[in-house]
Amino acid sequence: MKSLSIKNHYITLIRRIVQITAFLLLNYYIIQWIFSINIYSLKGYASYFPILQTPRSVISNESGILELIFFQGVNGIFPFLLIGIFILTILFANRSFCGWICPMGTIQDALAIIPVKRKKFKEKTHQSLLKFKFLIAVLIIVIVLPLGLSIGSNVLFYNNYKANISLVADKPIGFFSLSEFIFVSFPELMIDIWANGNLTPLFSNPWIFISFMVYIFIIILSVYYPRFYCRYFCPVGAFCGMISGQSFLKISRSPVKCVGRYECGICEKVCPKQIRILDEPFEFFSGNGECNVCLKCMEKCPYGAIKFNFG
Repeated sequence: MKSLSIKNHYITLIRRIVQITAFLLLNYYIIQWIFSINIYSLKGYASYFPILQTPRSVISNESGILELIFFQGVNGIFPFLLIGIFILTILFANRSFCGWICPMGTIQDALAIIPVKRKKFKEKTHQSLLKFKFLIAVLIIVIVLPLGLSIGSNVLFYNNYKANISLVADKPIGFFSLSEFIFVSFPELMIDIWANGNLTPLFSNPWIFISFMVYIFIIILSVYYPRFYCRYFCPVGAFCGMISGQSFLKISRSPVKCVGRYECGICEKVCPKQIRILDEPFEFFSGNGECNVCLKCMEKCPYGAIKFNFG
């Protein structure tokens, strides 16, 4: 197993640069509108990039590769290639996408600028809430699976069922995505409110009002609880977490250098995902797939006990 060396005090600076660069370059709207670059010609290639695209991008269907996997499934195509790319990406890069590239992660990290006292849930509450994103992931599969199975055998059922769940069928991941709300739903709602001169568009549909309140509540909680959406609601994180425990990219803790929770415990205090690092195995800790590989624990450890390994 090869240890990868990074000067610890540079980690946050490097990560911020990567996050901002990724936010600009992987965001279709910014490239298309601000930089005036037409990237439609890349449609056949960019749709297979394992990245979380801005919703409704012309070069990717909603939330990147996972959305494409479900989108092909809805249309009766088993996405062998996409599933393979997704699994290999997690195996070789772990969840570094979540910690370093994901635009929603970047936005939530930016909320840390707000000067409020950060909070933590009680461990029992935290563990219970962690299950919620997996319930969303299962719900997506349960809703979408009948479409993929019926498209070739019962066209009438397929058409009726798809018509009834049109929003979810068109964007299974995006339907539950904070990205969809921030980049699409919220701006469209604000434009409608501005055009009408009142709040009528907010109350025009019960789903619009409910989703608005839920996502605003999530954003507010993200100010006090770091990466709140990532921890408990992100379906992409749920699917990534199922694989990341087998990744070749590992974070380990030295049993010789680490002095434990009672004499130190800094790594657990700075972890934005509230992982009990000191209860994890020394050779590889991931918090049951929750670790985003942000390397904050490695950066802040005063004993140099945490290492970044590949192999």
